[in-house]
Amino acid sequence: MRICLILILVLAPQFILHGQNEPKSYLEFSFGLSRHGTGDIPGYHFGTNYGKKFSNKFYWQLGFEGTLNDSPYTPLFYELSDGERVDATLHTVTSGFQLVTGIRYNFIQTTNQRFGLSILPLFRYQATSLMDLDSILYPAGTDLPYPVRSSIRFSPARTFAVGASLRLNYNFQIGDSFYLGLLGAVQFDSNGDTIPHFGLVLGKRL
Repeated sequence: MRICLILILVLAPQFILHGQNEPKSYLEFSFGLSRHGTGDIPGYHFGTNYGKKFSNKFYWQLGFEGTLNDSPYTPLFYELSDGERVDATLHTVTSGFQLVTGIRYNFIQTTNQRFGLSILPLFRYQATSLMDLDSILYPAGTDLPYPVRSSIRFSPARTFAVGASLRLNYNFQIGDSFYLGLLGAVQFDSNGDTIPHFGLVLGKRL
């Protein structure tokens, strides 16, 4: 009985202190809208990020993210000899995934709320169907019974690039460890692409 009492007196403070410790890391998932600057194409941004505290209000962060942007390209409609209407409009798709890492600093950090700025260098892979030149030759100029599309690409369809993302983050706690948040960001890379995006965040403090 005495041994049990001693163990309780020794171990109980450890559990109490552990329960009072502030979470030192987080895992979050984000999803929202984006706009790819090359072609001004609307779409989506999504990703997951892990962060760990290394100093007061400072966190290092590592994440894996993706973008998917698409829109109709130059419209092209024509009719066949039997009157059937043909839609020959191309659909432009630009998508990519990226590895991001960097730091986050929280200007405001209370028990239930966080507001901070993230600076994240990134490495990105991207593929696109966007053409550099696109023109339509009509029957009057080709003597063909239907329009002809002429598309030329000078730049590669698949690229690797390095860049950086600047982000504002706000979140508020909704339970013992879960939180909801808002994200607003803009990123640039060596491929010449600019991608602003914003969205919702669901996270858990660990």
